[in-house]
Amino acid sequence: MNENFLDFDNLYNDYYMKSNEYLTKCACYIRVSTDDQVEYSPTSQLKLILKYALDNNLFISKESIFHDDGISGTNSKNRNSFLKMIAVAKSKPKPFEKILVYDFSRFARNKEESVMYKTLLRKKLKIDIISITQPLTEGKERVILESMYEAMDEYYSLNLSENVQRGKREKAERGEHNGFAPFGYKLVNKQLVIDEENAKLVKMIYSMFINTENIKHICNTLNDMGIKSTRGKLWGRKTLKLILTNKTYVGFVKNGHNYYKGLHEPIIDSETFEKVQKIWKYRDEHFSKCREQVQHNHWLRGILKCGSCGYGMYYFKRKDRDYAIFQCGGYFHGRCDSHYLRVDETEKVIIEQLKNDYTEKVDINVSKNNSNTEYDIALSNLKSLENKLNRVKESYINGIDTLEEYKDNKNKLQQQIKIINNRIEQLKEPSKEVVYKKCEQAYKILSDEKSEKGLKSEISHALFEKIVYYKDSETLAITYK
Repeated sequence: MNENFLDFDNLYNDYYMKSNEYLTKCACYIRVSTDDQVEYSPTSQLKLILKYALDNNLFISKESIFHDDGISGTNSKNRNSFLKMIAVAKSKPKPFEKILVYDFSRFARNKEESVMYKTLLRKKLKIDIISITQPLTEGKERVILESMYEAMDEYYSLNLSENVQRGKREKAERGEHNGFAPFGYKLVNKQLVIDEENAKLVKMIYSMFINTENIKHICNTLNDMGIKSTRGKLWGRKTLKLILTNKTYVGFVKNGHNYYKGLHEPIIDSETFEKVQKIWKYRDEHFSKCREQVQHNHWLRGILKCGSCGYGMYYFKRKDRDYAIFQCGGYFHGRCDSHYLRVDETEKVIIEQLKNDYTEKVDINVSKNNSNTEYDIALSNLKSLENKLNRVKESYINGIDTLEEYKDNKNKLQQQIKIINNRIEQLKEPSKEVVYKKCEQAYKILSDEKSEKGLKSEISHALFEKIVYYKDSETLAITYK
């Protein structure tokens, strides 16, 4: 049981000694969200539910106590114990007759989900949901009363969200920071305080950018120094932008799109910050004039790599020229020099190399990545999926799953099995003769201008492991699968 239950064993054992397991079997569901008050603590909910069970001749086994901690009731997808309870409820023979909750808001605060699951449990599975603090009558008024509870719970949830947003806005208006501390600061008693060591690095970043305007150089310097970003990752263009465009460093706090004068001490002076913004804006405008990013659906997507940094080569259409290029992705992340190739020339070279490889029987490079380890993992995954498929069938035969559930699960597993089988075929080490044959087939499709883009992409990804461009030697190195 979750550690938030204080002295759970003693609490349950005391209940068990007073109860009788031959009574009507029940389950209980307990949920606590981060905004709940003391009365909603797991222990208080459980204590009252067990008392209700004793008073009403109901029995709850340890296994039938389901609990979600620190999770909102507005959506069920993150409530693992709730979903487990629903799954158990669907098993046969029926595991329990009723589900006890402290109040209906513990079950769900979303009216749509509440109605859906209550309908499933009550009408299909014949399992009632009982709130120990919100009793319902047995007559037709029950429907109206429960609907009122559900509407009030959903209203509370929506109102709470509005209050949280209003609280954040008011906090920002007072000059207080919302969220995590940016690099160079730390939170002390929920207030931003300068982290002297990292603040020096922030100043260094601003100074280097003004003096060099070289994103790659700044990132490499920080990475070579072994300095990690706030999230503990390597520095790149996006991470650097968070530093260079963040008004927190000049004494402002943010809420939504609005900025307010903060209570914290600035790290960067306004003049330096404005100078950096002008440089950054110029760079963005300059690059946007030179190129227009096109949806990357080229058949070399994910295959063409930069030999200097290992990043993929991205497809771009330059506005000022009538041809497209492949540009090194590392360049845009500030980790590589500007490596680019004309798309039309690259296609021509690769297609001609294909023809030469299969006609001249060139000593081609075949990937060594298809290791026994990956092959064994794929086989293991396949066996696991096949076992799941058998269990799904058994669940249907034993009446645990409906025909619709069986069909749905079966189709999903069969799709996964198909993908694994295809991968296993790819991992089988091919002979060079097989690769030559593939090259011949690929050449016919890739060299035909009438071939569909989707077909070209499928063929190239089945044939090429990678194609690496080396700028120094102006060469393309092909590795086949």
